[in-house]
Amino acid sequence: MSASPESTNTVGHLAIVANPTAGHGAGQRVLGAVTAILRGRGVSHEVLTADTREESARLAEEAAERGADALLVVGGDGTVQTVLRTVHSHQLPLGILPAGTGNDAARMLDIPLDDVARAIAIILNGKTRRIDLGRASFSDGIVDLFCTIAATGFDAAVAGRAQDLSWPSGRALFALAALRQLPKLNRHHYQVRVDDVEVETDAAFTAIANGPTYGAGMRIAPHASADDGVFDIVMGSHPRHLPRLSLLRGLAQVLYGRVENNPLFKDMQGREVELYCDPPADVSLDGDIVGSLPTVFDILPSAIEVYVPH
Repeated sequence: MSASPESTNTVGHLAIVANPTAGHGAGQRVLGAVTAILRGRGVSHEVLTADTREESARLAEEAAERGADALLVVGGDGTVQTVLRTVHSHQLPLGILPAGTGNDAARMLDIPLDDVARAIAIILNGKTRRIDLGRASFSDGIVDLFCTIAATGFDAAVAGRAQDLSWPSGRALFALAALRQLPKLNRHHYQVRVDDVEVETDAAFTAIANGPTYGAGMRIAPHASADDGVFDIVMGSHPRHLPRLSLLRGLAQVLYGRVENNPLFKDMQGREVELYCDPPADVSLDGDIVGSLPTVFDILPSAIEVYVPH
């Protein structure tokens, strides 16, 4: 893997897109701390609060058109995902101030999850790194971007169920969502194309990974990197007579990143992935369900610039 390009920028006017309800109220607390630090440092900034995905995307685009020098996000992976189109099209640096339930984009970039002062210092220090993005093209014509992982089948269903839970927090919340979803587990017959390789298989889920974790640190793709120009694709096997106890054991192995050389999981790498399955399956991008299969996923190498630690 080649090293990703890095640079140092002087921050100018910062537009902060914030979801105050992220992380069961953590968004509001983090936003208050961030604005206090920026005011104390005399940094020019504006705060744009959004309660929906659509509003977040609109506010980010309007801030870019007004001439913001960088976009910051206070929220979780879903809020980060909503601003990716603007960050990419306007080539603005992106700063992440984690305040969500999963925070896997922050994990991927080594941004501290529980230290607002350190997280904002990373942005003010101005060091950036270019990372890849994933692009999902749905059959209805909608095209969207993602930063960490696109998931289908059981994984997408778990992501949807997790959004309805207010307790516990972090990885335990996603584990509980998975346990509650397990009785509704469906077999999907996937037709998969990874670059020029075609595969047909029964599977419980397929994950297209630009980063190593989802679900607040579950290491589904331990070697995935956001700057290597390829996806890591992981399929959770679902032979027709595999007992649910085996799948539960597989979930525990995902929690601890033990998916390598594991017969329950099939992994591949590629730059373009086309997925079709029967019965149809939802697709989640960075933890939010945004569409359904069939879908084509392709990698956008070195697509955006993000603030990272020195």
